[in-house]
Amino acid sequence: MTQQHDLTAEALRRGAVPGRGYAVARTISQIFHPVILSVLSIFIVGIMGVEPLTRGLMWASFCTVLQVVPPTIFFMIRLRQGAYTDDDVSDRTQRNELYLFGMVTVLVGVGLLTLLKAPLPFIALLSSAALLNGTSWVINLFWKISVHSAGIGSTATIAAIYSEPLGFLLWVGAISLGWARLRTRNHTLMQVIAGLALSCACVVGSYLLFGLI
Repeated sequence: MTQQHDLTAEALRRGAVPGRGYAVARTISQIFHPVILSVLSIFIVGIMGVEPLTRGLMWASFCTVLQVVPPTIFFMIRLRQGAYTDDDVSDRTQRNELYLFGMVTVLVGVGLLTLLKAPLPFIALLSSAALLNGTSWVINLFWKISVHSAGIGSTATIAAIYSEPLGFLLWVGAISLGWARLRTRNHTLMQVIAGLALSCACVVGSYLLFGLI
């Protein structure tokens, strides 16, 4: 069993400089956490992409239970078991099982939504998640890509498809999150940019494939 380290100690080991800036960066990282962004993406689609609203909210709730809850529970269990050095899973090699679990979950989700004849925007959303997860997993085998950046890049792109003002606000958030991941030394600039670019490409590609943009 891997010894779980204190988050601050792990950050110092990476070369992060403690202080108010570091605390702000950690707060931004928690506000724009991938789990929160996943739920936000789902409900953006449910509220703005499906009519009537009650139908969109019903499918959004279903997708949240299907796609967000299982990986979150898996992560929390493994974190408590000491499988990860910190809650950012800073060690790239420790992320492979998370990508595997996420891939299985999202593929099952795409299959279920297709069988249940879910609204097309939700199938496109999960398909983009599958594409992003699979591509990120391959990249993770030899290079670390920012999951936080990929999460907000995906959410901001989805938001921009339905509402330009909301998309703009979330892209501003993406810039602040990028700074935060650099400030905490979780990622390099290229890893942040790669996460943003890849997620944007996956969402746009998926929505184009389904004829939604």
